[in-house]
Amino acid sequence: MKKLVLTLFTVAMAMGSTFAQADKALVEAQKKSILESVKKSDEEVKKAPTKAKSWLNRALAYVDVASFPDSTFALTDADAAFKAIEYINEAVKLDTKDGKKGSVAKEAEKLIEDKKIYSALMNMGVIKYQGKDYKNSLKYMSKASELTPKDTTSAMYTGVVAQLSQNDDVAQTAYERYMGIGGKDVAIIYGLSQIYKNKKQEDKALALLDQGIGLYPGSKDLKNEKFNMLISFNRIDQAIDQLKKTIAADPKDAMSLLNIGLLYENKINGLNEDARKISEKTVKVDEAKRRIAAQKEQVTAFVEEITRNKAKLKTAQPKQKAAITAQISQLDGTVKEQNGKLEELKGELAKAEAEVGDVAQNAAKLADLTAKVDALKSEVPGFYTKALAIDANYYDALYQMGAFRYNEAAEIKKKVNAMDMEAYKKDGKAVEAQISAKYNEALPFFEKAYSTKKDEDLKEILKQVYRELKMESKLAELDK
Repeated sequence: MKKLVLTLFTVAMAMGSTFAQADKALVEAQKKSILESVKKSDEEVKKAPTKAKSWLNRALAYVDVASFPDSTFALTDADAAFKAIEYINEAVKLDTKDGKKGSVAKEAEKLIEDKKIYSALMNMGVIKYQGKDYKNSLKYMSKASELTPKDTTSAMYTGVVAQLSQNDDVAQTAYERYMGIGGKDVAIIYGLSQIYKNKKQEDKALALLDQGIGLYPGSKDLKNEKFNMLISFNRIDQAIDQLKKTIAADPKDAMSLLNIGLLYENKINGLNEDARKISEKTVKVDEAKRRIAAQKEQVTAFVEEITRNKAKLKTAQPKQKAAITAQISQLDGTVKEQNGKLEELKGELAKAEAEVGDVAQNAAKLADLTAKVDALKSEVPGFYTKALAIDANYYDALYQMGAFRYNEAAEIKKKVNAMDMEAYKKDGKAVEAQISAKYNEALPFFEKAYSTKKDEDLKEILKQVYRELKMESKLAELDK
């Protein structure tokens, strides 16, 4: 939108400049003459309200007020342009007989055809815009556009001030009309695409950007905006396809190579999330079964206690029987309560099993997701490597390459943390060696990235890697 705002500002400034350069005495004379014409025409209409020529003269006088470049003078009657339209309509009505228009009616209509009313409305629109009164600026701009439906300038400015007024519906209509009558301004294409985006009209937004790219194939801004929209719409595969086309056209585009790597990682994260959701359902079933088993043990313990007390009751002294009977009754109540909880847990298990669905199908899905993740992971480092082959000091590519290996180490570390003692004794050292290997792969990329840019967040990551690898001397050096 910056470009459009500047364009409108330039129009306003140009008008002001023309006025400033005019002879002040002449300007004052013009003001006086216009005011006299307004007064004279008002009086003329009062005397002859049915005379078409009187209304035409009045319209001409008010057009001059609205068209005057000095805003302080034009604003003495901010509605002068709309009054002029009203007076033109009255002149046409009075000079039309049996559907035939007379010379005065034709002359009145010519004010609109010759764009004199248009110019007056645009002048007032710019004046209101300069005063940041966007709502009223829109009133003038939209009327000018209505009177000249094939004019791209008024359609464009109507859209601009409507958007500044936060009236996206009007802005959308104006921009669409602008494009429909041959408008090609890049900023309008961008502005309209943003409206579509905000309204969740994804296909319209992308089609418009494609139209803009067709008009301006060299515009990196439009291509970048389309890429950003594809990401925000979660159309990752389309974004990747666009980047691959960009790289095919320019193999030295290191940023596009980096972005493909990032998008592949984004896809990996999405697939891992899908796998996590499937696994989580299975975990809920396992947890429900574990709780049921524990609850059954609890019930069994109370039942066994009842059995023991009943056995005692048979051999107990009369004085003890009342206490034992009371205890049995209490235990019976507890067993009933615990059985109630057991039934609730069984209900939770049934619900969890229903959510899991087909176990074999889930296992197949997990296997498929794992295979896709592994395939994508194998490709990611290649994009960063290619970017670094183009620019060995490309900070983002260095950081991302290090982060990719660092995150792999973090994933392996989760497995170690989940091991029980027996599993750790058996495989722990071998798995920890894998973790160290990944940290060692990440380290040179992080170190070079840090030498390129002293980023504090990266410094903390480096410290963590040095600690994991027990590189005390390097850690001490970094802390200096």
